Amino acid sequence: MDEKGKPDAWREAVTRFLAMKKVFYTLLVLNALVTCSILWASRGTILSDTWSYLGLAEGILHGQYSMWWPLGDGYPDTFRMPGYPLFVALFVGLFGNWHSVLVAQFILYVLSIYLALRTIDLLGGDRAARSVFLIILLPMVNVPFYIGQLYAEIPVMAAIGLAIYLEARHRVWTWGTAVGIGLLLGFIFQCRPVFLLFPLAYAVCALLLDKHHAKLRPLLLMVAVFGATLLPFGAWSLANHGVFKVTPLQGAGSYMHLGYWSGKTPGYTDRFYLGNFNGDEVLRFTPKDSVPANIRAYEMEWAEIKDQIDPLLTAKDTAMREAQHRLTHTHPTYNSAYTMLREELLLDKAVRHYLDDPWYTLAFKSYSAVRLWVIGIQIGEFRSASLAGKLQMLFATMSTGMIFLVFILFVPLAYLRGVLSIRTTWPILLYLAYSTVIHLPFTIQSRYTVPVRLLMFILMAMAIMGLLKRPTSAPTVNKE
Repeated sequence: MDEKGKPDAWREAVTRFLAMKKVFYTLLVLNALVTCSILWASRGTILSDTWSYLGLAEGILHGQYSMWWPLGDGYPDTFRMPGYPLFVALFVGLFGNWHSVLVAQFILYVLSIYLALRTIDLLGGDRAARSVFLIILLPMVNVPFYIGQLYAEIPVMAAIGLAIYLEARHRVWTWGTAVGIGLLLGFIFQCRPVFLLFPLAYAVCALLLDKHHAKLRPLLLMVAVFGATLLPFGAWSLANHGVFKVTPLQGAGSYMHLGYWSGKTPGYTDRFYLGNFNGDEVLRFTPKDSVPANIRAYEMEWAEIKDQIDPLLTAKDTAMREAQHRLTHTHPTYNSAYTMLREELLLDKAVRHYLDDPWYTLAFKSYSAVRLWVIGIQIGEFRSASLAGKLQMLFATMSTGMIFLVFILFVPLAYLRGVLSIRTTWPILLYLAYSTVIHLPFTIQSRYTVPVRLLMFILMAMAIMGLLKRPTSAPTVNKE
């Protein structure tokens, strides 16, 4: 065998190994063991959003979409979409406790992995590609972690996985496929309102990138079905807040405002809005000696905002605040006029800040684009952690960082070499790109990309195996 044959022989050996049934099933078992270990290790961890979701679910079961249902009428929610609270309420109503939700999420996680493996098949992958997918999934402790939390990540992951599976299975949509995907996108939006524009983006990309299969009528039907899913919450907002709005009263403006100041005030805990802690990242985007002045500027800005909104507070708002200490599953829900003006002022200031500070915005949001995919280390937490805690933080950062690096190196290379086709994989790319871009104006949270992580791994597995099988050069002929 000549020198050019050696790499091909090595590739063939690796491919044969990964394609073995024994290897594939061993990887399945290892992933199951890792998932169970993560759930066991995190069984005492309850993240903060749990209480607002649970409070809304309890409110639904008592006939009100409110965390403040024990206080009577007049506290309609302004904070969250109803999709996940309804999901939680369903299982609490059926089984009497919220732990049943976690069992359902475990089943949905297993379903998500199954759908991802089937999607690899539909895209032309084989058992070796499925094995690579399972290898990539093994160190991703941040994905199965959310099985054990009352967070929407796992149900949204399953819905996205099913939508991608249907898209891969039915390149030419029937009316049933269009309705099904429209309903799935509706559920995704009801859990994650940032997906409001996704169906339109999908329809446009389909017509531009997949002209041979995309048909206008099924796409319009999908968008129409999605639009119909927006109407009930919009009507509820009109009845309870006096405005037809398909997203919560508080949302983009407040999170954009936090998204700007978080990079200016590392280590600061907000005391005006959500009580967010602004992470003290390894990379800073403001000089250390400027942080106290930035904190003062932030607090002065809030003082200015409060001067305008506090006159709108009502007796019910005061009663709510006084009752907060005895109602655990709650988040402040102010009256409609107060909330809408606060949102308007925060959005205006956020946009002005971003436009007036372009170099900071560009640098910080470029970093944010990476941090959405790579778990960061907070300096204060790292210093105070035990050795085991430090190792856990380092592992989370290094594993997600390595996966992200492999993705940005090998997936583009696979497209350039024709191993992956835009024509068949553009829906996956759209989910990944949309999930990144739409979250950039807000605070950095790597959990925002958890629902689309499996899509990332599908592309990586297809790319790695495609490049592994593709010869680096044409075979040589021995003329002797």
